[in-house]
Amino acid sequence: MNLTLTEEQRLIQTSAMDWLAANYDFRRREDGVHRAGGSPAAWRAFAEMGWLALPLPEAAGGLGGGPLEVGLLMQALGRHLVVEPVHGSVLQAARLLALNGTAAQQAAWLPGAVSGAHRLALVHGEPGERLPWARRRASARRVGQQWSLEGRKRMAIGAPGAVRWLVSASEVDGPDRVFLVDPAAPGVTSSMALSADGGCAADVEFTDVLLTDADLLPAAPPVGLSPLHAVLAESLLASCWEATGATQSALEQTVAYTAQRRQFGQPLAAFQVVQHRLAEMAVQCIEAQAVCELAAMRMARDPSNAVEEATVAKSKVARAARFVAQEAVQLHGAMGVCEELPVAATFRKLQAFAAQGGDAASHSLHYGRSLLAAGRFDRSRTLTPGGVDPSMLPAPEQPA
Repeated sequence: MNLTLTEEQRLIQTSAMDWLAANYDFRRREDGVHRAGGSPAAWRAFAEMGWLALPLPEAAGGLGGGPLEVGLLMQALGRHLVVEPVHGSVLQAARLLALNGTAAQQAAWLPGAVSGAHRLALVHGEPGERLPWARRRASARRVGQQWSLEGRKRMAIGAPGAVRWLVSASEVDGPDRVFLVDPAAPGVTSSMALSADGGCAADVEFTDVLLTDADLLPAAPPVGLSPLHAVLAESLLASCWEATGATQSALEQTVAYTAQRRQFGQPLAAFQVVQHRLAEMAVQCIEAQAVCELAAMRMARDPSNAVEEATVAKSKVARAARFVAQEAVQLHGAMGVCEELPVAATFRKLQAFAAQGGDAASHSLHYGRSLLAAGRFDRSRTLTPGGVDPSMLPAPEQPA
């Protein structure tokens, strides 16, 4: 199936690709590598292009982009190995505040996030966790008219340099809650961590950090998907789209390299074994793209199934990304780990993606258990809506 984009979607895709090709080549990318917030000039340009507003609802000053529109943008960012924290600052923190913040919180922090004047960050991941949906070990408890926040977080992407953090924690004897926290508040300690893909993150510890009700985002509804989990699922799918851009770039770099690198008097691409490996890389890229497109359309149609769609996409795209990244390095030989070529940075980006937000095996296990619990393991997601077509089953063996 070929996905037909609307005029608006094509404009998002082509404008992002054209701007990045002209203004964000591999050398200019170095201005933001392992720098808190990335390149300030690039971040201002992203705001001017409307990219920081794309995933936010129109009521919150955004452009109201859905999963497919956001995915097309992230695919372009992945192709060009963008290191600025669009994922953590915009797709997670700003979107969560836009969906679930109070009017006062949104008025205080969203305009600056959209204009690029400042950044927000979601501080959610915890040591030892395998999936982002699990209940938080960080805790929040009432102390008189205040809240006391305790716990540890790890690898919060985009947290260094952000003016406010959205921190998830479990209320004692209650649900998970989200607080707006000043990174400079008493009791907050953090250390910057450099991520493999060229970005910056933070490991954070909260020790009796006192907060007020004004810092607390409204409680999630008692039924249905919580805003936090909805945003986590949307951003996980967006990261899958970003990985498809990087895998396609890795394939193109490898095709070009094997066509010009000669061995035994002929290009590497002339050898059948190399052709087979390139073909398998192409298949993995196409399958990863297809699963992202399907998940985006389903998520837009039924947001209540966002976690399931994101889990399926991550399971597939992470395995494809790992295969393509490893094959790209192998076919480049020693040049595959040479910093002068983008393929080494592409390899690191795909390896980082495979680990962030839960690995492929954990998501596959989670999805398999959910299918088993719901009794839907015998039903195709794409073919027969009612389950397995009996006419497709083999006839039972007759007794001898």
